[in-house]
Amino acid sequence: MKKQILLMLCLMFGLVSLAVAGEPFGVFANSNTNSIQFIDPATQTVSASLLKGTLGSYGGGLFDVAITPNGKTAIVSNFGDSKIFFVDISGGFNVAPTLLGQVRVGFFAEDMAITPDGKYVLITDGGFASRIAVVDIAGQYVVGSPNFPGVYSNAVAIAPNGLTVLTADYFAGKINQFTFNPEDGTLAFVNAFYVLPTRPVNVEISPDGQTAIAVSATGYKHPVFSINEGNVGFVGFVTLAHKSGQSCVFSKDGTKAYLLSNSTYYRAMIEVLDVTGPGLVTASGVSITARPKKGTSQLFGVDTIAIDPNGEFLYVANPTLSGGTQRISIIDLTINQQVNYVQGNGIPTGIAFTTIED
Repeated sequence: MKKQILLMLCLMFGLVSLAVAGEPFGVFANSNTNSIQFIDPATQTVSASLLKGTLGSYGGGLFDVAITPNGKTAIVSNFGDSKIFFVDISGGFNVAPTLLGQVRVGFFAEDMAITPDGKYVLITDGGFASRIAVVDIAGQYVVGSPNFPGVYSNAVAIAPNGLTVLTADYFAGKINQFTFNPEDGTLAFVNAFYVLPTRPVNVEISPDGQTAIAVSATGYKHPVFSINEGNVGFVGFVTLAHKSGQSCVFSKDGTKAYLLSNSTYYRAMIEVLDVTGPGLVTASGVSITARPKKGTSQLFGVDTIAIDPNGEFLYVANPTLSGGTQRISIIDLTINQQVNYVQGNGIPTGIAFTTIED
């Protein structure tokens, strides 16, 4: 009888452990202290520093974070080391992550985007290279790093179909379109859209894959695109109340978008956009102050804002390192107001959450 009770208790605790491990949570990178931290969105608390000093050199700087669709692996870019690091986060918020490996990509690794099937991660450059690295996640090796002369990419986004890839070119004022072959991980250049006088530092595609917003670091205008079965069209610009953008994220249902601007005067502001159809984006007129104040320049492509898995709160990290703060602002999207913050053990930059299955 005692053995049966013991077995039942073991099974019960095992099931509880699995349930906890399956709860969605967030990961962010502390750029200057070479560590990551977890976020528990249910309690709005963070873990201690994790993997500190093991994610490349301190001087290289951690920038972006991307999480595989199954929520088991986080990938972190180290800019100066030209590397990405693979981290096992399958144990959930309460289990210490383990370093799985690293890959050198051959240029300053900054922005990353994972394909919808979780097979590849695409990396773009934070310097002046015109390459896009494609890395096999399971095998942790570079599938290819094609060079596209005259087609520079400092940010990357992949549509939900896994075939359409958009990149930003800050210097030339362009958004580039590529097609991606998920069978062999190859990229082919399709077209370039000139969006001057804007200078895009980031680009984001909606959950339904039909709208893209490019975030401009200059001025008040941001380019908007429609996507229809791989056909990308430049619709025009959406004009916002505050200038100098860095990141954008769509709501889960795709009807809203939230854009982080960080002008010198207003500092960190979240602009709320309405999305009413493919490529149909308008300013709602709502701007949300995020405090404490953050820096006024921009990182290339790094996703420094993220919505929690329930779609209720927006987490706002630092759009840049200079003037960065340790605090990540938490915005309640039901009232469009900051209600809390979490404390990083460094300067938080890239941030991402695991997802809830529908």
